[in-house]
Amino acid sequence: MKKRSSHHRTAFPPGLAAGLAVIGFFLSACAAPSGGVAADAILIEDVTLVSPERANPLPHVSVLIREGRIARVGSGLVAGPGVRRIDGQGRFLIPGLIDSHVHVGATGLFGDDAIAAHPGLLDAYRSHLPRAYLAFGFTTLVDLDLAEQTLSWFNAAPLRPRLYHAGRGVRIAGGYMAQRPPTDRAAADAANLVYEAARAKTWPAILDPRQYTAARAVERVVAAGGICVKTFVEPGFGGAADWPVPRPETLDALRAETRRRGLPLVVHGNGVDGWRAALNAHADVIAHGLWHWPGDRLVTDPPPEALDVIRAAARAGIRVQPTLQAVYGGQSVFDRSLLDDPRLLEALPRAIVSYLRGDEALAAWRATAEEYRQAIAGLFGPTISEPARAMSLGSSRATATLRWMLAENVALVFGTDTPSNDGIGNPPGLNGRLELGRWADAGVPLARILRAATLDNAAAFGLSAELGTIQEGKRADLLLLGADPLVTLTAYDRIEMVILAGQPIVRASLLPRD
Repeated sequence: MKKRSSHHRTAFPPGLAAGLAVIGFFLSACAAPSGGVAADAILIEDVTLVSPERANPLPHVSVLIREGRIARVGSGLVAGPGVRRIDGQGRFLIPGLIDSHVHVGATGLFGDDAIAAHPGLLDAYRSHLPRAYLAFGFTTLVDLDLAEQTLSWFNAAPLRPRLYHAGRGVRIAGGYMAQRPPTDRAAADAANLVYEAARAKTWPAILDPRQYTAARAVERVVAAGGICVKTFVEPGFGGAADWPVPRPETLDALRAETRRRGLPLVVHGNGVDGWRAALNAHADVIAHGLWHWPGDRLVTDPPPEALDVIRAAARAGIRVQPTLQAVYGGQSVFDRSLLDDPRLLEALPRAIVSYLRGDEALAAWRATAEEYRQAIAGLFGPTISEPARAMSLGSSRATATLRWMLAENVALVFGTDTPSNDGIGNPPGLNGRLELGRWADAGVPLARILRAATLDNAAAFGLSAELGTIQEGKRADLLLLGADPLVTLTAYDRIEMVILAGQPIVRASLLPRD
Protein backbone atom coordinates (compact mmCIF):
# COMPACT_ATOMS: atom_id res chain seq x y z
CA MET A 1 0.00 0.00 0.00
CA LYS A 2 1.25 3.46 -0.87
CA LYS A 3 -0.51 6.49 0.50
CA ARG A 4 0.43 10.13 0.76
CA SER A 5 -0.66 12.09 3.81
CA SER A 6 -0.50 15.60 5.20
CA HIS A 7 1.14 14.39 8.42
CA HIS A 8 4.77 13.81 9.31
CA ARG A 9 7.15 12.18 11.51
CA THR A 10 10.27 11.29 13.32
CA ALA A 11 13.81 11.85 14.51
CA PHE A 12 17.50 11.03 14.45
CA PRO A 13 20.45 11.17 16.87
CA PRO A 14 23.47 13.18 15.73
CA GLY A 15 26.65 11.55 14.56
CA LEU A 16 28.43 12.13 11.27
CA ALA A 17 31.89 10.98 10.17
CA ALA A 18 32.68 12.96 7.04
CA GLY A 19 36.04 12.25 5.48
CA LEU A 20 37.46 15.73 5.94
CA ALA A 21 41.00 14.46 5.61
CA VAL A 22 40.24 13.87 1.95
CA ILE A 23 40.04 17.62 1.40
CA GLY A 24 43.71 18.12 2.07
CA PHE A 25 44.60 15.31 -0.33
CA PHE A 26 42.71 16.97 -3.16
CA LEU A 27 43.61 20.61 -2.50
CA SER A 28 45.61 20.80 -5.69
CA ALA A 29 42.44 19.97 -7.61
CA CYS A 30 39.76 21.61 -5.45
CA ALA A 31 40.35 24.84 -3.66
CA ALA A 32 37.12 26.83 -3.95
CA PRO A 33 35.05 27.33 -0.76
CA SER A 34 32.12 25.43 -2.29
CA GLY A 35 34.34 22.43 -2.92
CA GLY A 36 34.57 22.93 -6.68
CA VAL A 37 36.85 24.82 -9.05
CA ALA A 38 36.57 26.21 -12.52
CA ALA A 39 39.41 24.92 -14.65
CA ASP A 40 40.18 24.90 -18.35
CA ALA A 41 41.33 21.28 -18.13
CA ILE A 42 41.61 18.54 -15.54
CA LEU A 43 43.73 15.40 -15.71
CA ILE A 44 42.84 12.45 -13.48
CA GLU A 45 46.03 10.40 -13.36
CA ASP A 46 46.74 6.71 -12.74
CA VAL A 47 43.17 5.74 -11.96
CA THR A 48 41.31 2.47 -12.52
CA LEU A 49 38.50 3.13 -14.95
CA VAL A 50 35.30 1.14 -14.33
CA SER A 51 32.79 1.83 -17.07
CA PRO A 52 29.87 -0.43 -18.05
CA GLU A 53 30.65 -0.61 -21.75
CA ARG A 54 33.95 -2.37 -20.89
CA ALA A 55 34.13 -6.06 -20.03
CA ASN A 56 36.82 -5.38 -17.43
CA PRO A 57 38.21 -2.43 -15.45
CA LEU A 58 41.05 -0.54 -17.08
CA PRO A 59 43.85 0.15 -14.56
CA HIS A 60 46.51 2.85 -14.60
CA VAL A 61 44.90 5.17 -17.11
CA SER A 62 44.45 8.90 -17.20
CA VAL A 63 41.34 10.85 -18.14
CA LEU A 64 41.61 14.35 -19.56
CA ILE A 65 38.61 16.65 -19.15
CA ARG A 66 38.19 19.87 -21.12
CA GLU A 67 35.24 22.27 -21.08
CA GLY A 68 33.12 19.86 -19.10
CA ARG A 69 33.62 16.88 -21.40
CA ILE A 70 35.87 13.85 -21.54
CA ALA A 71 38.56 14.78 -24.02
CA ARG A 72 40.91 11.79 -23.87
CA VAL A 73 41.21 8.44 -22.10
CA GLY A 74 44.54 6.62 -22.19
CA SER A 75 47.88 5.80 -20.66
CA GLY A 76 50.78 8.18 -20.48
CA LEU A 77 48.80 11.40 -20.81
CA VAL A 78 50.85 14.35 -19.59
CA ALA A 79 49.40 17.44 -17.93
CA GLY A 80 50.33 20.52 -19.88
CA PRO A 81 50.27 24.16 -18.76
CA GLY A 82 47.07 25.17 -17.02
CA VAL A 83 45.91 21.59 -16.50
CA ARG A 84 44.88 20.71 -12.94
CA ARG A 85 45.97 17.26 -11.82
CA ILE A 86 44.05 14.82 -9.64
CA ASP A 87 45.92 11.82 -8.28
CA GLY A 88 43.79 8.75 -8.96
CA GLN A 89 46.27 6.17 -7.71
CA GLY A 90 44.47 3.41 -5.83
CA ARG A 91 41.11 4.90 -6.78
CA PHE A 92 38.30 3.97 -9.16
CA LEU A 93 36.56 6.23 -11.66
CA ILE A 94 32.97 5.44 -12.67
CA PRO A 95 30.24 7.34 -14.51
CA GLY A 96 27.97 9.47 -12.36
CA LEU A 97 24.87 7.58 -11.24
CA ILE A 98 21.44 8.18 -12.75
CA ASP A 99 18.22 7.90 -10.75
CA SER A 100 15.52 7.71 -13.39
CA HIS A 101 12.53 7.87 -11.04
CA VAL A 102 12.39 10.81 -8.66
CA HIS A 103 9.88 13.47 -7.64
CA VAL A 104 12.06 16.32 -6.47
CA GLY A 105 9.11 18.67 -5.93
CA ALA A 106 7.43 16.36 -3.40
CA THR A 107 8.00 17.28 0.24
CA GLY A 108 8.25 13.70 1.42
CA LEU A 109 9.39 14.20 4.98
CA PHE A 110 6.61 16.46 6.16
CA GLY A 111 3.11 17.30 5.05
CA ASP A 112 1.15 20.46 4.47
CA ASP A 113 0.40 21.07 8.15
CA ALA A 114 4.07 21.03 9.11
CA ILE A 115 5.05 23.28 6.21
CA ALA A 116 2.30 25.77 7.03
CA ALA A 117 3.45 25.94 10.65
CA HIS A 118 7.17 25.96 9.82
CA PRO A 119 7.79 27.32 6.30
CA GLY A 120 11.52 27.32 6.95
CA LEU A 121 11.48 23.53 6.87
CA LEU A 122 10.59 23.47 3.21
CA ASP A 123 13.19 26.12 2.40
CA ALA A 124 15.89 24.14 4.23
CA TYR A 125 14.84 20.91 2.54
CA ARG A 126 14.84 22.37 -0.96
CA SER A 127 18.07 24.25 -0.39
CA HIS A 128 19.99 21.10 0.42
CA LEU A 129 18.17 18.54 -1.75
CA PRO A 130 20.31 18.96 -4.91
CA ARG A 131 23.51 18.59 -2.88
CA ALA A 132 22.13 15.49 -1.14
CA TYR A 133 21.70 13.73 -4.45
CA LEU A 134 25.21 14.70 -5.51
CA ALA A 135 26.70 13.59 -2.20
CA PHE A 136 25.40 10.08 -2.80
CA GLY A 137 26.69 10.02 -6.37
CA PHE A 138 23.60 10.91 -8.40
CA THR A 139 24.67 13.40 -11.04
CA THR A 140 21.56 12.93 -13.20
CA LEU A 141 17.89 12.67 -12.21
CA VAL A 142 14.70 12.01 -14.16
CA ASP A 143 11.56 13.40 -12.53
CA LEU A 144 8.66 11.23 -13.66
CA ASP A 145 5.87 13.62 -12.68
CA LEU A 146 7.20 17.14 -12.57
CA ALA A 147 5.48 19.24 -9.93
CA GLU A 148 4.64 22.88 -10.64
CA GLN A 149 7.46 25.35 -9.89
CA THR A 150 10.05 22.58 -9.37
CA LEU A 151 12.44 23.74 -12.06
CA SER A 152 12.49 27.32 -10.80
CA TRP A 153 13.90 26.51 -7.36
CA PHE A 154 15.87 23.42 -8.33
CA ASN A 155 17.73 25.07 -11.19
CA ALA A 156 18.55 28.06 -8.98
CA ALA A 157 20.85 25.86 -6.87
CA PRO A 158 24.52 26.60 -7.61
CA LEU A 159 25.41 22.90 -7.43
CA ARG A 160 22.85 20.42 -8.67
CA PRO A 161 22.44 17.24 -10.70
CA ARG A 162 21.22 17.52 -14.25
CA LEU A 163 17.42 17.22 -14.03
CA TYR A 164 15.45 15.72 -16.89
CA HIS A 165 11.74 15.07 -16.60
CA ALA A 166 8.49 13.71 -18.00
CA GLY A 167 6.49 16.88 -17.52
CA ARG A 168 3.21 16.11 -15.85
CA GLY A 169 2.16 12.48 -15.92
CA VAL A 170 -0.89 11.71 -18.07
CA ARG A 171 -3.99 10.99 -15.95
CA ILE A 172 -7.63 10.13 -16.43
CA ALA A 173 -10.36 11.97 -14.53
CA GLY A 174 -11.17 10.13 -11.30
CA GLY A 175 -8.08 7.95 -11.53
CA TYR A 176 -4.93 7.81 -9.44
CA MET A 177 -3.70 11.32 -8.55
CA ALA A 178 -6.72 12.86 -10.30
CA GLN A 179 -9.54 11.74 -8.03
CA ARG A 180 -11.00 15.23 -7.65
CA PRO A 181 -12.60 16.74 -10.76
CA PRO A 182 -10.84 19.88 -12.01
CA THR A 183 -12.59 23.19 -11.38
CA ASP A 184 -11.31 24.84 -14.58
CA ARG A 185 -9.17 24.28 -17.64
CA ALA A 186 -5.97 25.39 -15.91
CA ALA A 187 -6.43 22.67 -13.29
CA ALA A 188 -7.17 20.08 -15.98
CA ASP A 189 -4.08 21.08 -17.93
CA ALA A 190 -1.97 20.95 -14.77
CA ALA A 191 -3.22 17.39 -14.15
CA ASN A 192 -2.60 16.59 -17.83
CA LEU A 193 -5.93 14.83 -18.19
CA VAL A 194 -6.89 12.74 -21.17
CA TYR A 195 -10.52 12.26 -22.20
CA GLU A 196 -12.04 8.79 -22.56
CA ALA A 197 -15.32 8.49 -24.45
CA ALA A 198 -16.33 5.44 -22.42
CA ARG A 199 -16.39 7.65 -19.31
CA ALA A 200 -18.12 10.64 -20.90
CA LYS A 201 -20.78 10.70 -18.17
CA THR A 202 -18.19 11.56 -15.50
CA TRP A 203 -16.20 13.99 -17.66
CA PRO A 204 -16.38 17.60 -16.32
CA ALA A 205 -18.83 19.60 -18.42
CA ILE A 206 -16.56 22.66 -18.32
CA LEU A 207 -13.91 20.90 -20.43
CA ASP A 208 -13.92 20.49 -24.21
CA PRO A 209 -12.94 16.83 -24.87
CA ARG A 210 -11.14 17.87 -28.07
CA GLN A 211 -8.52 19.61 -25.95
CA TYR A 212 -7.79 16.45 -23.97
CA THR A 213 -6.85 13.82 -26.50
CA ALA A 214 -3.81 11.60 -26.01
CA ALA A 215 -1.98 13.68 -28.63
CA ARG A 216 -2.69 16.89 -26.70
CA ALA A 217 -1.48 15.27 -23.46
CA VAL A 218 1.82 14.33 -25.10
CA GLU A 219 2.03 17.80 -26.62
CA ARG A 220 1.82 19.31 -23.12
CA VAL A 221 4.72 17.11 -22.01
CA VAL A 222 6.81 18.16 -24.99
CA ALA A 223 6.00 21.84 -24.44
CA ALA A 224 7.22 21.51 -20.85
CA GLY A 225 10.54 20.06 -22.05
CA GLY A 226 9.85 16.42 -21.17
CA ILE A 227 12.08 13.66 -22.50
CA CYS A 228 9.51 10.88 -21.91
CA VAL A 229 5.80 10.42 -21.20
CA LYS A 230 4.43 8.72 -18.11
CA THR A 231 0.96 7.46 -17.35
CA PHE A 232 -0.53 5.57 -14.42
CA VAL A 233 -2.23 2.17 -14.28
CA GLU A 234 -3.05 2.14 -10.57
CA PRO A 235 -6.36 0.57 -9.53
CA GLY A 236 -5.79 1.12 -5.82
CA PHE A 237 -2.72 -0.57 -4.33
CA GLY A 238 -4.05 -4.06 -4.02
CA GLY A 239 -7.50 -3.12 -2.78
CA ALA A 240 -6.74 -0.10 -0.60
CA ALA A 241 -8.76 2.00 -3.07
CA ASP A 242 -10.84 1.51 -6.21
CA TRP A 243 -9.84 3.86 -9.03
CA PRO A 244 -10.48 3.70 -12.77
CA VAL A 245 -7.42 3.09 -14.93
CA PRO A 246 -6.68 4.15 -18.52
CA ARG A 247 -8.50 2.05 -21.06
CA PRO A 248 -6.49 0.04 -23.63
CA GLU A 249 -7.42 2.45 -26.42
CA THR A 250 -6.05 5.36 -24.37
CA LEU A 251 -2.78 3.55 -23.77
CA ASP A 252 -2.59 2.62 -27.45
CA ALA A 253 -3.10 6.26 -28.46
CA LEU A 254 -0.37 7.39 -26.07
CA ARG A 255 1.94 4.71 -27.45
CA ALA A 256 1.30 5.81 -31.02
CA GLU A 257 1.95 9.47 -30.22
CA THR A 258 5.11 8.81 -28.22
CA ARG A 259 6.46 6.68 -31.03
CA ARG A 260 5.69 9.43 -33.53
CA ARG A 261 7.66 11.87 -31.42
CA GLY A 262 10.46 9.45 -30.48
CA LEU A 263 9.72 9.56 -26.75
CA PRO A 264 9.89 6.65 -24.31
CA LEU A 265 6.54 5.62 -22.78
CA VAL A 266 6.71 4.94 -19.04
CA VAL A 267 3.81 3.16 -17.32
CA HIS A 268 3.32 3.18 -13.56
CA GLY A 269 2.25 -0.29 -12.48
CA ASN A 270 3.03 -2.39 -9.44
CA GLY A 271 0.49 -5.19 -9.83
CA VAL A 272 -0.21 -7.96 -12.31
CA ASP A 273 -3.00 -5.98 -14.00
CA GLY A 274 -0.82 -2.89 -14.32
CA TRP A 275 2.03 -4.90 -15.80
CA ARG A 276 -0.34 -6.56 -18.29
CA ALA A 277 -1.61 -3.15 -19.37
CA ALA A 278 1.96 -1.92 -19.83
CA LEU A 279 2.84 -5.03 -21.83
CA ASN A 280 -0.21 -4.68 -24.06
CA ALA A 281 0.64 -1.02 -24.65
CA HIS A 282 4.24 -1.93 -25.58
CA ALA A 283 5.60 0.43 -22.95
CA ASP A 284 9.33 1.12 -22.87
CA VAL A 285 9.63 1.24 -19.08
CA ILE A 286 7.49 -0.12 -16.23
CA ALA A 287 7.98 2.36 -13.43
CA HIS A 288 7.81 -0.05 -10.49
CA GLY A 289 8.47 -3.59 -9.45
CA LEU A 290 5.73 -6.13 -8.84
CA TRP A 291 4.12 -6.61 -5.43
CA HIS A 292 0.36 -6.79 -5.97
CA TRP A 293 -1.39 -9.87 -7.34
CA PRO A 294 -4.74 -11.64 -6.90
CA GLY A 295 -5.32 -14.20 -4.18
CA ASP A 296 -4.22 -14.50 -0.57
CA ARG A 297 -2.88 -11.18 0.68
CA LEU A 298 -0.47 -12.93 3.05
CA VAL A 299 1.32 -14.96 0.37
CA THR A 300 4.72 -13.57 -0.62
CA ASP A 301 5.76 -16.21 -3.16
CA PRO A 302 4.88 -14.98 -6.67
CA PRO A 303 1.95 -16.89 -8.20
CA PRO A 304 1.84 -18.08 -11.83
CA GLU A 305 0.13 -14.83 -12.90
CA ALA A 306 3.10 -12.80 -11.63
CA LEU A 307 5.63 -15.11 -13.27
CA ASP A 308 3.74 -14.88 -16.56
CA VAL A 309 4.00 -11.09 -16.77
CA ILE A 310 7.65 -11.16 -15.68
CA ARG A 311 8.48 -13.58 -18.47
CA ALA A 312 6.45 -11.52 -20.93
CA ALA A 313 8.39 -8.38 -19.96
CA ALA A 314 11.65 -10.24 -20.52
CA ARG A 315 10.54 -11.43 -23.97
CA ALA A 316 9.35 -7.97 -24.94
CA GLY A 317 12.54 -6.27 -23.74
CA ILE A 318 10.59 -3.84 -21.55
CA ARG A 319 12.78 -2.19 -18.96
CA VAL A 320 11.70 -2.32 -15.31
CA GLN A 321 12.48 -0.07 -12.35
CA PRO A 322 12.13 -2.41 -9.32
CA THR A 323 11.90 0.51 -6.81
CA LEU A 324 12.38 -1.81 -3.83
CA GLN A 325 13.14 0.99 -1.39
CA ALA A 326 9.79 2.58 -2.18
CA VAL A 327 8.08 -0.29 -0.37
CA TYR A 328 10.80 -0.86 2.22
CA GLY A 329 10.77 2.84 3.04
CA GLY A 330 7.03 2.68 3.59
CA GLN A 331 7.71 0.60 6.68
CA SER A 332 8.89 3.77 8.41
CA VAL A 333 5.23 4.43 9.18
CA PHE A 334 5.77 1.91 11.98
CA ASP A 335 9.55 1.45 12.07
CA ARG A 336 11.75 4.45 12.88
CA SER A 337 15.06 2.59 12.76
CA LEU A 338 16.36 4.69 9.86
CA LEU A 339 16.78 7.44 12.43
CA ASP A 340 19.70 5.45 13.83
CA ASP A 341 21.56 5.54 10.49
CA PRO A 342 24.34 8.17 10.66
CA ARG A 343 24.02 8.73 6.91
CA LEU A 344 20.73 10.53 7.49
CA LEU A 345 22.68 13.60 8.58
CA GLU A 346 24.47 13.46 5.24
CA ALA A 347 21.14 13.73 3.45
CA LEU A 348 19.25 16.26 5.60
CA PRO A 349 20.14 19.55 7.28
CA ARG A 350 20.34 19.39 11.05
CA ALA A 351 17.37 21.77 11.37
CA ILE A 352 15.15 19.22 9.67
CA VAL A 353 16.53 16.35 11.72
CA SER A 354 15.91 18.37 14.88
CA TYR A 355 12.32 18.95 13.84
CA LEU A 356 11.82 15.26 13.09
CA ARG A 357 13.09 14.43 16.56
CA GLY A 358 10.65 16.79 18.27
CA ASP A 359 7.29 16.23 19.90
CA GLU A 360 5.30 17.83 17.08
CA ALA A 361 6.68 15.48 14.43
CA LEU A 362 6.30 12.54 16.78
CA ALA A 363 2.62 13.33 17.29
CA ALA A 364 2.11 13.57 13.51
CA TRP A 365 3.92 10.26 13.04
CA ARG A 366 1.65 8.59 15.58
CA ALA A 367 -1.44 9.99 13.86
CA THR A 368 -0.28 8.65 10.51
CA ALA A 369 0.51 5.27 12.03
CA GLU A 370 -3.04 5.14 13.39
CA GLU A 371 -4.45 5.92 9.93
CA TYR A 372 -2.47 3.03 8.53
CA ARG A 373 -3.58 0.69 11.32
CA GLN A 374 -7.20 1.39 10.46
CA ALA A 375 -6.62 0.95 6.72
CA ILE A 376 -4.76 -2.31 7.30
CA ALA A 377 -7.54 -3.58 9.56
CA GLY A 378 -10.00 -2.86 6.77
CA LEU A 379 -7.91 -4.78 4.25
CA PHE A 380 -6.82 -7.75 6.33
CA GLY A 381 -9.46 -8.00 9.05
CA PRO A 382 -8.57 -10.47 11.81
CA THR A 383 -6.07 -12.37 9.63
CA ILE A 384 -3.22 -10.12 10.69
CA SER A 385 -2.84 -8.56 14.12
CA GLU A 386 0.43 -6.63 13.71
CA PRO A 387 0.21 -3.75 11.19
CA ALA A 388 3.98 -3.65 10.72
CA ARG A 389 3.83 -7.18 9.37
CA ALA A 390 1.30 -6.09 6.76
CA MET A 391 3.64 -3.31 5.66
CA SER A 392 6.48 -5.83 5.28
CA LEU A 393 4.50 -8.05 2.91
CA GLY A 394 4.98 -5.68 -0.02
CA SER A 395 8.73 -5.57 0.61
CA SER A 396 8.98 -9.36 0.65
CA ARG A 397 6.93 -9.61 -2.53
CA ALA A 398 8.98 -6.94 -4.32
CA THR A 399 12.23 -8.71 -3.45
CA ALA A 400 10.86 -12.10 -4.49
CA THR A 401 9.71 -10.82 -7.86
CA LEU A 402 13.03 -9.04 -8.46
CA ARG A 403 14.74 -12.40 -8.03
CA TRP A 404 12.43 -13.83 -10.69
CA MET A 405 13.26 -10.89 -12.95
CA LEU A 406 16.93 -11.76 -12.54
CA ALA A 407 16.27 -15.39 -13.36
CA GLU A 408 14.32 -14.39 -16.48
CA ASN A 409 16.88 -11.71 -17.45
CA VAL A 410 14.43 -8.80 -17.40
CA ALA A 411 16.09 -5.53 -18.42
CA LEU A 412 16.51 -3.52 -15.20
CA VAL A 413 17.03 0.22 -14.84
CA PHE A 414 17.69 2.03 -11.60
CA GLY A 415 15.02 4.28 -10.09
CA THR A 416 13.90 4.96 -6.54
CA ASP A 417 10.58 6.88 -6.62
CA THR A 418 12.09 9.32 -4.11
CA PRO A 419 10.29 10.41 -2.01
CA SER A 420 7.64 7.74 -1.73
CA ASN A 421 5.02 6.94 0.89
CA ASP A 422 4.54 8.49 4.31
CA GLY A 423 7.33 8.50 6.85
CA ILE A 424 11.02 9.25 6.82
CA GLY A 425 11.92 6.15 4.84
CA ASN A 426 12.91 7.76 1.52
CA PRO A 427 15.27 10.73 2.11
CA PRO A 428 16.85 12.35 -0.98
CA GLY A 429 20.17 10.92 -2.09
CA LEU A 430 20.40 8.41 0.74
CA ASN A 431 17.33 6.67 -0.65
CA GLY A 432 19.35 5.83 -3.76
CA ARG A 433 22.12 4.31 -1.66
CA LEU A 434 19.51 2.26 0.20
CA GLU A 435 18.05 1.10 -3.12
CA LEU A 436 21.50 -0.04 -4.25
CA GLY A 437 21.69 -2.14 -1.10
CA ARG A 438 18.24 -3.65 -1.67
CA TRP A 439 19.29 -4.78 -5.13
CA ALA A 440 22.47 -6.36 -3.80
CA ASP A 441 20.56 -8.12 -1.00
CA ALA A 442 18.20 -9.53 -3.64
CA GLY A 443 21.17 -11.01 -5.49
CA VAL A 444 21.69 -8.54 -8.32
CA PRO A 445 25.38 -8.76 -9.36
CA LEU A 446 27.43 -5.64 -8.67
CA ALA A 447 28.32 -5.17 -12.34
CA ARG A 448 24.64 -5.24 -13.25
CA ILE A 449 23.81 -2.72 -10.52
CA LEU A 450 26.40 -0.30 -11.88
CA ARG A 451 25.19 -0.77 -15.45
CA ALA A 452 21.53 -0.30 -14.49
CA ALA A 453 22.36 3.00 -12.75
CA THR A 454 24.51 4.31 -15.60
CA LEU A 455 24.49 3.05 -19.20
CA ASP A 456 21.18 1.17 -19.16
CA ASN A 457 19.39 4.13 -17.60
CA ALA A 458 20.93 6.49 -20.13
CA ALA A 459 19.88 4.23 -23.00
CA ALA A 460 16.33 3.83 -21.68
CA PHE A 461 15.75 7.58 -21.62
CA GLY A 462 17.60 8.57 -24.77
CA LEU A 463 20.61 10.03 -22.97
CA SER A 464 23.35 7.59 -23.92
CA ALA A 465 25.01 9.99 -26.37
CA GLU A 466 25.80 12.22 -23.38
CA LEU A 467 25.88 9.99 -20.31
CA GLY A 468 26.35 6.54 -18.87
CA THR A 469 29.93 5.65 -19.80
CA ILE A 470 33.42 7.12 -19.62
CA GLN A 471 34.14 7.76 -23.26
CA GLU A 472 35.62 10.61 -25.21
CA GLY A 473 33.09 13.30 -26.08
CA LYS A 474 30.65 12.51 -23.30
CA ARG A 475 29.78 14.84 -20.46
CA ALA A 476 32.27 14.59 -17.61
CA ASP A 477 29.86 13.53 -14.86
CA LEU A 478 31.99 11.12 -12.87
CA LEU A 479 32.63 9.68 -9.42
CA LEU A 480 36.02 9.00 -7.88
CA LEU A 481 35.74 6.12 -5.42
CA GLY A 482 38.06 4.68 -2.81
CA ALA A 483 37.03 1.10 -3.59
CA ASP A 484 36.04 -1.03 -6.57
CA PRO A 485 32.22 -1.09 -7.09
CA LEU A 486 32.56 -4.41 -8.91
CA VAL A 487 34.00 -5.98 -5.76
CA THR A 488 32.06 -4.37 -2.92
CA LEU A 489 28.85 -2.41 -2.61
CA THR A 490 30.52 -0.31 0.10
CA ALA A 491 32.44 1.40 -2.69
CA TYR A 492 29.39 3.68 -2.93
CA ASP A 493 30.09 4.70 0.67
CA ARG A 494 33.57 5.78 -0.35
CA ILE A 495 32.80 8.52 -2.84
CA GLU A 496 35.73 10.89 -2.48
CA MET A 497 34.98 13.27 -5.29
CA VAL A 498 32.04 14.08 -7.53
CA ILE A 499 32.98 15.51 -10.93
CA LEU A 500 30.01 17.41 -12.33
CA ALA A 501 30.28 18.63 -15.93
CA GLY A 502 34.04 18.66 -15.43
CA GLN A 503 33.93 20.47 -12.08
CA PRO A 504 35.61 18.47 -9.28
CA ILE A 505 33.75 18.65 -5.97
CA VAL A 506 35.07 17.06 -2.79
CA ARG A 507 32.22 15.04 -1.37
CA ALA A 508 32.65 16.33 2.17
CA SER A 509 31.82 19.83 0.90
CA LEU A 510 28.40 18.59 -0.25
CA LEU A 511 27.26 17.56 3.22
CA PRO A 512 24.99 19.80 5.32
CA ARG A 513 26.93 22.69 6.83
CA ASP A 514 24.83 23.27 9.95
